[in-house]
Amino acid sequence: MPTKGWWWIALQICTSSYLVARGYLTWRWDSPIRGLVWKEKWWSPSIESGGGTRWSEFANQSDALITSGLTTTGILLIILGVAPWVVRLSRFTKLVWLMIPATLIVFVDGFARWVGKGYEFGMAIEHVLQIGTPILFLLACLRPEFSGRWIRVALILSAMTFLGHAFYAIGFHTVPLNFKMMTQGLLGLSEKGAINLLIVAGWLDIVAAVGVFFRVTQIPSLIYMIFWGGLTALARVASNFDRSADFFGLDPWLVETLVRTPHWLIPLLVLVLLKKKPSPNSFREGSRV
Repeated sequence: MPTKGWWWIALQICTSSYLVARGYLTWRWDSPIRGLVWKEKWWSPSIESGGGTRWSEFANQSDALITSGLTTTGILLIILGVAPWVVRLSRFTKLVWLMIPATLIVFVDGFARWVGKGYEFGMAIEHVLQIGTPILFLLACLRPEFSGRWIRVALILSAMTFLGHAFYAIGFHTVPLNFKMMTQGLLGLSEKGAINLLIVAGWLDIVAAVGVFFRVTQIPSLIYMIFWGGLTALARVASNFDRSADFFGLDPWLVETLVRTPHWLIPLLVLVLLKKKPSPNSFREGSRV
């Protein structure tokens, strides 16, 4: 297990927040996995030829079953989100292996988002930092200290996520409507002004994603990721806060903020670890990244 320290607590918070938030969103607000199950081109030939059931009948009859399955999946993720807090107890250290089924579940969720977006490359990599967070936690638990290898994996995942965001912001893929609406609502910009700002932010994302792999630009790139990752996460709450709505409109937007915790907390963790002087037992793979 990793030595005690704030970085370990930060990783626990990051992993737990993400899994619980993703679980809540799946349980309370559905998941794109539903669309994956209802992918008619994939499943209708085998369903109609195997049991003689028409696709329309299957779609109608399966709705309740899919809803039940997603509810169970969401609750399971919430339960798995508790595991990071108990693995340090001697009787429960093996619970760290629960991060593998947790990763498989969120991978399927991410895969469904990619399919739902028409196999866009940006969506294929946009969620890899979230999906990889349970694996980062597992890797940290399997070594006595955070290693150089751990940092490299975290940097790669962070860079891919910011590149995924950038492809949408710069217009390589269609700029999502919620991107424009949040920017307009928070900053009072016109549609054109919001698009221009997103283009600038997208190119900065690309610069940061590349910059984290070079010594001279690594620290400022990580600082940018921490700032922009946190700001875009908080934008979900800030742009949807409504005093007149139930729970001030925070459901699901507060949870949408929490599910993006890895976007800023993992880069922050890497930044501190890079600045931390290695001890003889730490960074066994070397301090170079």
